[in-house]
Amino acid sequence: MICCLPRANMKRTFSVVVPLVVSLICLSVVKAGVVSVKVRMTAGPQDPPSTTFASNTPKLYAIFKTEGAKAGDKIRGVLIAEDVGDVAPANTKVLETILDVEGETEAGDFSFSKPTNGWPVGKYRVEIYLNDELATTAKFTIKAAKKKSSDEEEEESGD
Repeated sequence: MICCLPRANMKRTFSVVVPLVVSLICLSVVKAGVVSVKVRMTAGPQDPPSTTFASNTPKLYAIFKTEGAKAGDKIRGVLIAEDVGDVAPANTKVLETILDVEGETEAGDFSFSKPTNGWPVGKYRVEIYLNDELATTAKFTIKAAKKKSSDEEEEESGD
């Protein structure tokens, strides 16, 4: 059986079908490439998120979660000192680490150890990149550590 459509109907059919097919292809390409990265800053892997830390905090963690990541993707964490006064120029890159991911993760992390003299007081951010594209940023502040009271010092020294 041979089906014949008048030219007018064929043009109308193509003018509807072609854009529909192109749209579906574009949507599937976009959907396949969507990757989500979320990050939170903590003082420990099991600690609640925070945006403020003391200068004597031993380690800071940027805990991240990915959705849509594939094996072989690279996640890069960059710690940047935005404003630490005279300690360093604005937006100084402090540390950078690259991790290979094996797909989606619920709790990947970058950890940053306290410098010998403590964290300089100021504003910081951690930028998380996925395959060299900025995926998300977490901003936080380092405040001066509280000084121990004289009672606490006497208890520690055993007096």
